[in-house]
Amino acid sequence: MSGEITVSQFNERVKQALGFAPGLSDITVVGEISEYKVASSGHVYLTLKDDSAALSCTLFRSAASRLTFKPAVGMVVAAFGGVSFYSPRGSLSFNILGMAPYGKGELQKALEELTAKLLKEGLFDAERKRPVPRYPKVIGVVTSRTGAVIKDIIDTASRRFPADILLAPAQVQGEGADASIVRGIELLNKVGVDVIIVGRGGGSADDLSAFNSEMVVRAVCASKAPVISAVGHATDKSLTDRAADRYAETPTMAATIATQEKEGEERNIESLEMRMVRALRGVTERMRSRFALYDSRLRPEAALADIQNRRSEVESRWTMVRSRVERGVSDAHASFARADGRLDPRRAYDTILRLEGTLDGLSERSVSSVSRLMERRTASLNALSERLRSDNPANVLGRGYSYIADGSGRAVTSAAMLSPGDRVTVRMRDGSAAAEIKEVRTDG
Repeated sequence: MSGEITVSQFNERVKQALGFAPGLSDITVVGEISEYKVASSGHVYLTLKDDSAALSCTLFRSAASRLTFKPAVGMVVAAFGGVSFYSPRGSLSFNILGMAPYGKGELQKALEELTAKLLKEGLFDAERKRPVPRYPKVIGVVTSRTGAVIKDIIDTASRRFPADILLAPAQVQGEGADASIVRGIELLNKVGVDVIIVGRGGGSADDLSAFNSEMVVRAVCASKAPVISAVGHATDKSLTDRAADRYAETPTMAATIATQEKEGEERNIESLEMRMVRALRGVTERMRSRFALYDSRLRPEAALADIQNRRSEVESRWTMVRSRVERGVSDAHASFARADGRLDPRRAYDTILRLEGTLDGLSERSVSSVSRLMERRTASLNALSERLRSDNPANVLGRGYSYIADGSGRAVTSAAMLSPGDRVTVRMRDGSAAAEIKEVRTDG
């Protein structure tokens, strides 16, 4: 019979006709979920209904993973997609590409459920937030390539403390924006940046829905580099704002947080330099004063004179002790001579022996006392000599120092003692040099 076709051929014609039929693709269907089943493959099969009809729907795994809420039976949703016809079974269904709760109440409920879930996991805790590096070399930015956000960030950073800006272009609103933002964060972490700014230039609640996506929040928390969120909607923080390490009301503020003020850093450096100069000046003044003190008190001529005076003192005392001992011996002999005429020989002999013993003891004690005195004086002189050698300016000159003397040989310890045209002598370790003062400068 003419015109006869097989079932397969008929179903194929239906599939082709539906595929080109206007109004059956890229449409949004609103309905209540009456059945909801997740297959082991990850695909979701559900039924949408209204007061008088039902529609079988398919939500493939890739689309299901992008949902920002958890669907449930009885929930009214808006499903975006198109007709799908399965030829082998001749079954018609609606292929859902994206889905969201329908109505403000349902959207708010879904957002509250997600917020509670992420809060329970600790993704908003302050303890897990990391500090932004003080001097970032590379700042990564996830935002639209053509928006004003990237320009504001570049302008602000260049004025404050220039850093390399690396843009990861991303879709920041509409279908697939959340996945695009996640790819940008992952790419910047793979390349290696010091800090990441994620944001856009404000918008309505629907425009900012991508920043309330669970997958974006988790990407922010998993980022190796600290993340600054700048969604630009200060009256109502997004979940991304809450999860980020730092929050900024605008992209310009985010760039301000990520960089330091150049002028302020220059002032800090100048302050440190001034402190270092003052410290070095103080050390120099203390060394100069100490050297001048040694120079005035421990001149070689004065040291030698002091040693000679002490030596003369020791010799004088030794002469005095020796004179006393000799006088004592002489007196003893005189006494012996006087007694010799009055005493008999035996008593005289005994007296002589006794006096000789006394004389010998006196002599030994005197010699011992003088020896100990000499030893103490010698040790004192040696210690003084060693100290003088240690503090001798000649030894100081041997360590690389020098000193200046004016025409009268007096040490110059202050610039105020000199005038242009003065002739001075510069003393060094192995000699001296004559010099003329050309210019006098004082510190302070």
